[in-house]
This record gives sequence, C-alpha cells and structure tokens, in this order.
Amino acid sequence: MSHATPLTFTIEALNRASETQAAAMMDRIVERSAWLAHRAAAARPFRDSAHLAAWLASEVRGLSPDTAVEFLCAHPELAPPAPETMTNASQSEQGRLGLMNPAPEVAARLADLNRQYMRRFGYPFVIALHAQPDLNAVFAQFEDRLTGNPEAERARALEQVISVMTARLNRLVAGTPAETGDVT
Repeated sequence: MSHATPLTFTIEALNRASETQAAAMMDRIVERSAWLAHRAAAARPFRDSAHLAAWLASEVRGLSPDTAVEFLCAHPELAPPAPETMTNASQSEQGRLGLMNPAPEVAARLADLNRQYMRRFGYPFVIALHAQPDLNAVFAQFEDRLTGNPEAERARALEQVISVMTARLNRLVAGTPAETGDVT
C-alpha cells in the first residue's frame, strides 16, 4: 500500500475509502482474516460504529462450523513462543496482562493449557482479554472452558472474538462506541 492506514478513523472515512483502503482499515479489527476485512469493505456503507459492530457480529455468528474453526485458528494462543509474530493489537492486549514475556511458571502453565485446548477443540483458546481483570480470571476461564461441549465452546469462542473486534473498533473509531448487541 502506498500510504499508511491512519491510527484512528471515522465511519465516514471508512465509507469513503477505496475498497483496498477500507479493507486495510478493517484488517486491524479482524485479526488476520483478510476475507472478513474485504467482506466488510464490500458491505459498506455503515451508518455508524454500532452498525459496523452489529454487522461483524452477524457475519461471525453466521459462519459454518468449518469456517468458524478456520477463523478461530487465525487468532494467537496466549503467551505464544514467538509473541513478536502477533499483530500489534494482540501484542497490546496480551501485554496488558504480562503475556508477552510471562514468568517461566506462567508460561509453562499456559503452554500446557494451550496444548490441551488445541488438542480438544482444534483451534487456539480465544478470550476477550480486555474484559478480564487479571491473569487469575483468565486461568479460571481457560480451565473451565477446557471441559466444555465442543459446539458450545466454538460458539463461546466466537462470542469472545466478537467482543475483541468490538473493543478494537471502539479504540480505532474515535468517539463513537460500538455496541455488542444482536442484529435486529
């Protein structure tokens, strides 16, 4: 791309952007899912950030099981061995809880939980870290969700992604908080 994507943007700017520019704006929200960024660019115009958030939620909830697993696989595990390979947004989100360079015992515990979860469900554990007060809360949910029904867990993981996308959208779209409610 010949110019940098702005740090923040408005929905009006997203609506006016070329398809390539709009997809680049959306790419920072949808975690290595260029297909969803391009779908969002093609779905414009959006009335406001709440409309965009609702559209994203509807798209994610409507994914087939196989596509949902592929989508979830685009997300990093917690405290991955090479954290520098994560997107800037994921680095920031994981960094808030010290997961970019965790203590050895935390790293070992997370590596074990990540392996168990991936083996059981086929995609990384996804949790909306912005909504977690601390690492203890993350561990409690991680351990609880390991015992879940696969179909229910996939739905729960997708809801976590929706929460993450909405939080990212709120950070990027200045002054226009998006809601996470259902599409009407």
